Amino acid sequence: MEYWIQNLNLIKSNEIFYRCLKKGPMAHEIDDFEVKEWRERMRFLADIVFGSAMTIMIFNLELPDLGLITDTQELAAFIFKQLSGMGAFFIAFITVAVYWMKHLEHYGVVVKVDQTFMWFQMLFLALIMLVPFWNTYVTDFPDNEAIKVFFSLNMILIGVFSYLSFNYASNPQKALIHDSVSLESIKEAKLQILTEPALAAIAAGLVFVNPILWDLAFILIPVLFMLKKKLVNVQYFKLFKKPE
Repeated sequence: MEYWIQNLNLIKSNEIFYRCLKKGPMAHEIDDFEVKEWRERMRFLADIVFGSAMTIMIFNLELPDLGLITDTQELAAFIFKQLSGMGAFFIAFITVAVYWMKHLEHYGVVVKVDQTFMWFQMLFLALIMLVPFWNTYVTDFPDNEAIKVFFSLNMILIGVFSYLSFNYASNPQKALIHDSVSLESIKEAKLQILTEPALAAIAAGLVFVNPILWDLAFILIPVLFMLKKKLVNVQYFKLFKKPE
């Protein structure tokens, strides 16, 4: 009991010391340290989530039982059966990869973070982690309309929280984005964020016409990403104004 009382007193004394520093001449340095630390840890968490989501999806593909497959024809037939699963894997993988690249672009101009921004980001990342979950069902039931609608809804929500994060960060009152980023670039980036959720909404409607159209709609995501200069004229990794 005495041990815990001593530790509690130590914690209280550290808290008092920290509060004094926050009010003293070192307050500015502590604030700068917090800003840098929170931003770096948020970026590190995002990389882990994206890497985990992109890796987990490969486990949806089956490996052949070499003890049961005795000839080349059986192996070829097994691989042929896996093609639909491979297609679902590549669609989900590339979609997540596009979100990761956009996250790099947007987060690269964020110079500091606060708790509200971090919650937007964590909800965004939680939805990214759900992509392998829905991809498993899409792989096992490729012609099920309801599953593909739920997958589309998940992708729409990812886009919504991506937009909310960037919109919050670009709020002049919050000043989380570097001040050299132009308002025009911010508006263009916001339009670009809406591309994926818009395509996901279209795909959710097309699945009731033909499930194949759902796949084709999601294939457009990387295509439009590569052509985005023509779409909203945003130059990748060049959101900063050029020096005059």
